[in-house]
Amino acid sequence: MKHIYIDKNANYTFLTLHGTGADENDLIPLVNYLNPNYNILSPRGNVNENGLNRFFKRHGMGNYDIPNLIEETNNLKEFIVTSKESYKLNIDNIIGLGFSNGANILESLLQLDGPLIKTAVLLSPVLLQPNVDFKDLKGVNIFIATSDNDPYVKNKENDILIEKLKNANANVYVHKHHLGHQINETVLNDLRTWLSKLTKKESF
Repeated sequence: MKHIYIDKNANYTFLTLHGTGADENDLIPLVNYLNPNYNILSPRGNVNENGLNRFFKRHGMGNYDIPNLIEETNNLKEFIVTSKESYKLNIDNIIGLGFSNGANILESLLQLDGPLIKTAVLLSPVLLQPNVDFKDLKGVNIFIATSDNDPYVKNKENDILIEKLKNANANVYVHKHHLGHQINETVLNDLRTWLSKLTKKESF
């Protein structure tokens, strides 16, 4: 996968996964706000949808190409494993952070591959495969920011997502807001506090 790696000689590394239409540079200011000292590993989605970068295909708004989602989830897994070797990363110290389309591919990674990474941040995700159970996520810490006003979320799907993650034994922290499909300052400040407490508590 086309990507950038910013080595800050840190024990932790952000794996940043952009939203539709963005690229590998999009979330760098965001993660630098969360913690400017962490390394950054940021891939670009392999799919080009009418000039818009994405991590997997869809057939129109809300109509996702599940076979391609599975294929690209496997590609992301291979990218993480390869990057671990190339950049000498401790995989337990990787913090996956995705927004929108990036959150969805990260969600798929958790669903299909279990605790490959131990910390995940899902910003404005959608439950893509409601009939597929998550692998056992014991020991995995997950931050979810979601909104009942998100136009991409239907029929309380994200409440189902949260329940499924908890049933898979993940440690889930939920930030619900009313501002739709977006990242806002309140979410970021809450996330920064959550990450700070987590990294002090865990032995990375």
